[in-house]
Amino acid sequence: MTSRERVKRAIRFMGTDRLPHFLPDGKPDDIIWLWPERPAEKQAWQEVDGHDRRVDEWGVVWERAEKGSFGEAVEWPVADITRQSDFVFPPSNEQRFYDGIRHACRENNERDDAKYALAVMPVSSLNEGTHNVMGLHNMFVAYYEHPDDLKALVGRFAAAQRESIKTLAACGCDGVMGYDDWGLQDRLMVGLDMIEEFFMPHYRENWKLAHDLGMDVWMHSCGYTIELLPLLAEAGLNVAQLDQQENMGLENLDATVGGKLAFWCPVDVQKTMVTGTPSDIEAYVRRMMATIGNHKGGLVSMAYSTPEAVGHTQENIEAMCAAFRKYGVYDE
Repeated sequence: MTSRERVKRAIRFMGTDRLPHFLPDGKPDDIIWLWPERPAEKQAWQEVDGHDRRVDEWGVVWERAEKGSFGEAVEWPVADITRQSDFVFPPSNEQRFYDGIRHACRENNERDDAKYALAVMPVSSLNEGTHNVMGLHNMFVAYYEHPDDLKALVGRFAAAQRESIKTLAACGCDGVMGYDDWGLQDRLMVGLDMIEEFFMPHYRENWKLAHDLGMDVWMHSCGYTIELLPLLAEAGLNVAQLDQQENMGLENLDATVGGKLAFWCPVDVQKTMVTGTPSDIEAYVRRMMATIGNHKGGLVSMAYSTPEAVGHTQENIEAMCAAFRKYGVYDE
């Protein structure tokens, strides 16, 4: 079984020999995670009036008080949603930004044990993409005061995403990945009715396009999203990438979408990975395998990409990797 076959079988609940892995322990992995190049920022970080400030490729102005932090948005190019049609998207879908992905896919396909090629879409977000360019507070108001203008802007993001999907399929990718955090710590950001009205038609159309082109669909969406996950699975999402699960509960996630939606997860990054011992982490991995990973597949391992930002020790990272390798084996 090749790595590519292992991932496909695991996320489609078809049975596999072991858990597919994407771990920072130097041992074999099953996924190559591909990111496109991005258009240049309008302004890199520089000090302005005592604060670091940058302007990203979308025209969003960011400031930070501490070096190394992500900062926060302070100015938005579409603060007035009624003028959204004037906003010019950056050229994220230009073919030159896909060259690295094309090359990686060609090299991967020449391997005897080809890995699963998962690519992040250049236009990767509908919800986050929209509120990033207009400000979250402005977006909340627009749901009620300017719904048609908001729908038009979301639709523009969705159309750009379809172009991303078509090009990634032509590159030879096995899966495409988007990013849309929908949850706060203990509830959804907005009601299911709003997600259905403003976003689900686009998810359904875009994910069907990906499937028709032979690709699986993965999406990062953190926070408390358990009420939304069945809707996403029904719409065609194959894999949910969740960095936190303890705010919803592994058993609850399994009862809600186990065997219907696969998961790409580390051990919970906010709780067990921060406060737990290596023994706690090992026990948590065993629970993951007994719940969401117990459907002839259903789970892919990973580690949080910036562990230093969330207080993960090297000892706990090594314990997590070892536990995934040890317990992520399926019986014949």
